Amino acid sequence: MNLEVDREVATSTLHLPPALPLGPMTAQWSGDDTVSPELKDQWIKNGFLVLEGAYSSEEIARYNAIVAKVRREVDDGKDDHGYGDRIGMLHQKEPELLRLAANAEVLSFLRWAFNDDPVLFGSLNFERGTTQDAHIDAIFFWPEPSYSMAGCWIALEDIHPDSGPLFYVPESHTWPFYRSDDVVASRPDLAAKRAAARQADYPPDQRAQLVSELGLAWTQDFRALEGIYETERLPITLKAGDVVFWHSLLAHGGSPRINPALSRRSVVFHYIGKKTKLFTYEQFMLFDRVEMLDQAPQPMNLADFEGKAEYMKYPHFVTYANGEQKTHPV
Repeated sequence: MNLEVDREVATSTLHLPPALPLGPMTAQWSGDDTVSPELKDQWIKNGFLVLEGAYSSEEIARYNAIVAKVRREVDDGKDDHGYGDRIGMLHQKEPELLRLAANAEVLSFLRWAFNDDPVLFGSLNFERGTTQDAHIDAIFFWPEPSYSMAGCWIALEDIHPDSGPLFYVPESHTWPFYRSDDVVASRPDLAAKRAAARQADYPPDQRAQLVSELGLAWTQDFRALEGIYETERLPITLKAGDVVFWHSLLAHGGSPRINPALSRRSVVFHYIGKKTKLFTYEQFMLFDRVEMLDQAPQPMNLADFEGKAEYMKYPHFVTYANGEQKTHPV
């Protein structure tokens, strides 16, 4: 069967929303020779690509030493095998970690993908596999334009297939994309709650609960798409120093930890374009596209790292332990 024809039939039959642009899709963008045709093809077709050996063993060792020191100083929710939970925004406390984020090859690729200068806005450090279900980053921090955000995942050790490696859903960035108004279109009760929650006097705790309900409904609709396209979740094992990029709209997650005695040391840096407007998960869930563009985006508050990269400055980093999140001022 022709997959493209099948998708067109499914979309028209089930009244699915349209797909979103994968990039600027201009002749100038497609013809830009700063990135190889092979990498361009992988990005556009798969929404996913690997740069092998982007970092030296010395760079990886220095990074790991800094993270290990912090983990000795905080409660990072260690499991029975001594592996901690994720740590968010650690580069705010330890700017030296930005050396990996400022890699020239990484930034060059992102500059092409966004058609804009890349800015680092977040990081997560991992010591063990997450076993996180398939998800799409863009709904949690919505970028406008929608293609101007990407994840950059770096292996900080050789990743074993039994450690819970990263997986991705091929070509899912080309699927019909649900906005929250698409989600509530078939759920009238949820649509009424959503309309009420946009009012300024709506109780914050009830709004947070509703946003969670909307997120669950969005996930149900996404899983239905996985069934329509009969796709598989492909795990990927990398060597220390390898880099994975994924498109903002590509579904990915963490495979099961078959052997919990194995670590999965890695870091993901999230980038957006410098001209991008970045919105929150709550804004994405509560507002239609046109309405959301009337909302205030997150402020940039840019800082510079040695003239090599720019990043959004925050006054904290975050640890996770036993299901709780703790914010640490820096």
